[in-house]
Amino acid sequence: MHYLLVILSNIFLAFDFAIAKRYQADEGTQLVPSLRFNLFNGLFTAILGLLLLGFQPGFSLYSLIMAFLMALCCMSYCVLGFQILRSGNIASYTLFLMSGGMLLPYLFGVLFLNEQLTVFRILGVIAILVAVILSGSGQMKLNGKVLLLCIAVFFLNGGVSIISKCHQVTIAFPTVDSTAFVMYSGIGKCVLSAAVLLMVRHNSGKFTFTKKSSLPFIACSALVGGLSYLLQLIGAKELPATVLYPIVTGGSIIFSAFSGKIFFKETITRRQWISIGLCLIGTLFFL
Repeated sequence: MHYLLVILSNIFLAFDFAIAKRYQADEGTQLVPSLRFNLFNGLFTAILGLLLLGFQPGFSLYSLIMAFLMALCCMSYCVLGFQILRSGNIASYTLFLMSGGMLLPYLFGVLFLNEQLTVFRILGVIAILVAVILSGSGQMKLNGKVLLLCIAVFFLNGGVSIISKCHQVTIAFPTVDSTAFVMYSGIGKCVLSAAVLLMVRHNSGKFTFTKKSSLPFIACSALVGGLSYLLQLIGAKELPATVLYPIVTGGSIIFSAFSGKIFFKETITRRQWISIGLCLIGTLFFL
């Protein structure tokens, strides 16, 4: 059942990627549109969480701190990612983002959570990692500055996965449930993005949306992204990190490729088909 929930979270995540891509096409990839997206996305996520909890979210200082740490990592890799994208290194950004989100929590689970290391899981990780590299190897353009930004993104996205896993499995501190944690992470994203926007507003241009459809797109992103993350949190409570995050990474490659074809009429290249096949094989090693 938990495997099904994680696969469903990948489908929601692919929808979220498609929505974010549409927003970037309308509003641009500069710092201010990125922060504004994060601010309203966090706000809508927090409101959705409150509604689902009947305005009784509960409170845990540990959960609040972990949620804000995770929101800080998310906002940071988003801002750095926009700098990488501005140089045209989409493949480099995706490669380091997805690799960090898979490898770091995998190693964390083995080293600190005493999770089982098997031959099949190692083969699965290798297959998915090769797929990630293959999907972007023909387009990578790395210089010194971009490489440093990519390494930072690698560790920040890995940190997001580790923080969420630690929150879900800790027994040392009282915690809120998964829905409340999603709500707290939305609050963190909203507050931190607003703080940075206030600091940069004097050095930037307009702060209004270019198109009226942008705000509804952000609300939709908060809905599907929040559901995706909620399902991942449920999976993180029951599934080991050495299983959960490779499946999330492999699934995101598969479903994102198909969402690009469905929503943006993108062609799936031979290299992408091979990557999808490797991800599918690698994911099956964990089921």
